Amino acid sequence: MRECGPRGHLPVRQLVDNIGPALLRLVQEGTGGGPLTDVVIHAPGAPTVLGPGCVVLGVGVTTAAELRELTAAMRQAGAEVLAVKAPVPPSADDKPAIIEVNADASWMHVATTVREQLLEYARTSVRSAGSGAELFALANAVYEAVGAPVTIEDRSSALVAWSQGQDRTDSERIETILGRAVHQRTLAEQRERQEFERLHASTEPVYMEATGADQLARVAIAVRAGSDVLGYIWAAVPGPLDEAATARLREFAPLVALQLVGLRTETSYVRRQRGELAAAVLGGAADPVEASRLQLGSGPVCVLAAAPRMAQSTGPDALDAAGLRRFADTLEYFLAAVHPRSALVTGTGAVYVLAAWPPEHATALESALALARDFLARTPLAGDYVVAVGGPAESVRRIADVRVQADAALRALRHPAVRGPAVRTVEDMALAVLLLHLADATEALGLPDAGGALYRLRQEEGQDGPLATTLAAYLAAAGATDTAAEALHIHPNTMRYRLRRIREVSGLDFADADAMLLAHLQLRVRELRTGASRASG
Repeated sequence: MRECGPRGHLPVRQLVDNIGPALLRLVQEGTGGGPLTDVVIHAPGAPTVLGPGCVVLGVGVTTAAELRELTAAMRQAGAEVLAVKAPVPPSADDKPAIIEVNADASWMHVATTVREQLLEYARTSVRSAGSGAELFALANAVYEAVGAPVTIEDRSSALVAWSQGQDRTDSERIETILGRAVHQRTLAEQRERQEFERLHASTEPVYMEATGADQLARVAIAVRAGSDVLGYIWAAVPGPLDEAATARLREFAPLVALQLVGLRTETSYVRRQRGELAAAVLGGAADPVEASRLQLGSGPVCVLAAAPRMAQSTGPDALDAAGLRRFADTLEYFLAAVHPRSALVTGTGAVYVLAAWPPEHATALESALALARDFLARTPLAGDYVVAVGGPAESVRRIADVRVQADAALRALRHPAVRGPAVRTVEDMALAVLLLHLADATEALGLPDAGGALYRLRQEEGQDGPLATTLAAYLAAAGATDTAAEALHIHPNTMRYRLRRIREVSGLDFADADAMLLAHLQLRVRELRTGASRASG
């Protein structure tokens, strides 16, 4: 990662990377490179004092003319960084760095977050590198001690700190810093190479060969509190460390452990208390007075339920749980930036969000859909996750019912036989939900997959013969012969011949609505079960 500012000052790209893509994106690099020192909010019609080093928040800038006017004023004042909400108008001036702000983010939250980053960078830049007072300072101390840029990650491979010198690393490291977590693709490769097993089995730094010509090797050590692994220190190296550097890395592990324990203790209590209360609301066990402590307001509440698309586990439960925790942490950070009126709960196999809206908000469900889609589009951790959106619930007592509906929709959305968009409403998934419940009921009652006409058809030609396939296509096309023929890539006359054969072989009366409905339901349930068995096999 290239640092364009002087040593000791926070460059604009690092500012954006630190905060992350859920809130900010750098859309124009700019030609400056001076230090960033303050945040200034520029609102139309209000007096604003611009100056060198300030990050200008362009409130209300939506057109090219407004952008041109503000950048001209910035140029006169020596200001070089501008933040504008998406979509950013086109700019003819390439001098300022332009940051795109998530359209749903609060300007006050943006101003506070940017100012905190500037202050934190100023504090860490004047500390002694060996003080051990902060994780970022510790990362820099490790960097100085071993001569290699490092990252500090938690047990779930979420990034908690990184050192200077990242311009000397590779694309994989840059991707980790930009996404604030190790990418799922990289994690899968690490697990395949059994890197975490090697780290957990050793108290010494472990050397790992480079995985490609453009990648650096890694030296890593597990950070422990007793036998509990809290996280890892990763150094990007051109080759094995010498004995002295290896010893220094080993000596830093207990210091990093102390900071990770403190970080975990500091935040876990508050998050646990809020999570337990949100879980009680989702389960219907909290009264309105208790629920008010979540500060969701009195407006409509939507329930978002998220999980990986495939219902079948492809790895150990511990790895699945770690992935879910990483997803939940990233989603919680995103919600804090763009929709603070929310609460998150990590359940067994799923993450739930209570997303609240003001009483006068008439499109809560549409807004919740947009919120979920925006998150999945912005984070590399989303992977193959799907989100079911239920509600809105007009009162706290209705939230538990909406959660049950969202659970049913999520189960259907994750099913291997279901394809389509990753974010769907309960209404979108109604048919799949009903079919899955029908499949459950037939299995519980011991009913056969096929009965009546469909049973006789299968007796004639086997499980998935051409006549059964033809009937399924005909029913899927709502009885439109030409449409069904096109779907099967056969001539319409061939389609008509097969339909006559279906009548002859099975005795199915195409004018009997109940008989046609039964055959269609049996075919659809069979399709769901076949899709599940293929995915598990």
